[in-house]
Amino acid sequence: MKLTAILGSPRAGGNTDTITSRLLDGAIESGCDVERVALRNLKIRGCIGCDRCWQNGKKCAIDDDMTALYDTVAGSDILLFSTPVYWYAPTAIMKAFIDRFVIFNRPLGKPLIEGKSAIIITAYEEGGPGAAEPMLDMFRLSFDYLGVKLIDTVIADGLGPKDAISGKPDVLEKAYKLGLSLR
Repeated sequence: MKLTAILGSPRAGGNTDTITSRLLDGAIESGCDVERVALRNLKIRGCIGCDRCWQNGKKCAIDDDMTALYDTVAGSDILLFSTPVYWYAPTAIMKAFIDRFVIFNRPLGKPLIEGKSAIIITAYEEGGPGAAEPMLDMFRLSFDYLGVKLIDTVIADGLGPKDAISGKPDVLEKAYKLGLSLR
C-alpha cells in the first residue's frame, strides 16, 4: 500500500505537518510505504487552461516540479492532502497543485487516478467547523469528479501558534489510529 502525503503548508513543522506526521507514524507502523511531498519546497505554477493535456495524449505544457508528481500521484494507492485553511480555502500552493489535476481528467489520465483513496488533514485558527467547510467541499467535489474516494478527514480548529496542536492530543491520536488502520 503506497500512501503519498502532499504537505500544503508553507510553514514547516506547523500544526498540519505535526498532525500529518502522526498519521504517517501509524501508517508506517501498519506497513504502508509512505512518501512525503512538501509543496513549499517545489515550484508549481497554476494551470493556464491551455488544454494541451487534452490534445492527442500530450502532457502538461508547463514544465515545472509538478511534472514528476504526476507519476507519484498515479503510483499511489492513498493520497493524503494536508493543508491549513487560508481564507476558507486550501493554501495557494495546495490549490496550484490541485488545479494541475486537470491532466487526470483527460481520457488518458482518468484511469491513473480513478479508484484511489484520499484523506484530508487540516488545521486552522478559527474556532468551529464552519471555517473548513468551503475547503472540504472543494476537495469532496473534486474527488467525486475524478472518481477518488474520500475515506476520512482529520480536522483541528482553534489553532494558531506553531505548536498549538500539542494541546489537542485527541486529534493527534485520531490521526495515528487512522494511519494504523490503512493497511
